[in-house]
Amino acid sequence: MTSKWLYGRNVVLTGCSTGMGKEILLILVKKYGCNVMGIARNKAKLDELKKELGDKFSYRRINISSLDDWKNFAKELEDMGFMTDILINNAGMIQPFGQFNDLTDDQIKKVVDTNLLSVVYSCKAMLPTIKKSKYGYICNVASASAILPVGGESIYSATKGGVWALTECLAQELRGFGIGVSCVMPGPVKTDIYKAREGESGPKADSLVESVGITAQTAGKRIVKAIRKGKTRVVTDGVARLMDFGMRVCPATTCKMTGNLMKKFSPKLASFKPIYQEQFDRKDEIKKMKKERNKQVYKKLKDVPQGAFANDDVANI
Repeated sequence: MTSKWLYGRNVVLTGCSTGMGKEILLILVKKYGCNVMGIARNKAKLDELKKELGDKFSYRRINISSLDDWKNFAKELEDMGFMTDILINNAGMIQPFGQFNDLTDDQIKKVVDTNLLSVVYSCKAMLPTIKKSKYGYICNVASASAILPVGGESIYSATKGGVWALTECLAQELRGFGIGVSCVMPGPVKTDIYKAREGESGPKADSLVESVGITAQTAGKRIVKAIRKGKTRVVTDGVARLMDFGMRVCPATTCKMTGNLMKKFSPKLASFKPIYQEQFDRKDEIKKMKKERNKQVYKKLKDVPQGAFANDDVANI
């Protein structure tokens, strides 16, 4: 693949109106002369981008969590003669920080639909067209949380892990067709995604992101560079690389240490408080429960009571 292959390509880009998506869009149009069909929800921002970029940019406001919408969108592009070379799945959302069991069914569904199913559906709908391109390419933006799952972000981490696994499988399946595939795993990026965290009223403890995160401009440049070079696995920044290193060298210890550090600093970081607050509130009760639990351990098989409901803990169910 020539290093100049990216110039003039037809691109479908989700989440293009803000953050990393906007930066990717600007680079693709202004630096590489790409024709970009953007997908996002904010019409005002999309109209501003259209005014700035002109005929090189068009947009649609589809439901990315709907397979039917993706199929109709793919058909529309084909009918209008827009033969997609590159698909970039950048759109995503973050759940409220907190314990898994405290998430509502609607919150879980929304994160799964937005982060995972939208990627599955877009790849399913757009792949037939991409296969016809001389320079077909798929780039899925996951997260460093796919490498190192983070407590308090259970569904987010699960969906991004799913995106990573899907992308790796696509890379294996499509290599023989000459189609490039990238999975991007950024660490903290200074975008509005944290401020728009569902269920929270504002940028609570995002000082952590501000202090260690990279800018959206930097992330956008690195993502486009990775696509141009055809890199399958893209770890964009120092925090993500540290998480990656830890999980490669000592995964069990890294996961445990991450949880311990988050718990230690949770009193000082508002975002982490919902994850561990119950443990702090019930500290004495939990300590007593652990002691009682140890007393109930049977040391040998012969000590186990006979009968399905011999254990007092389940007899009263």
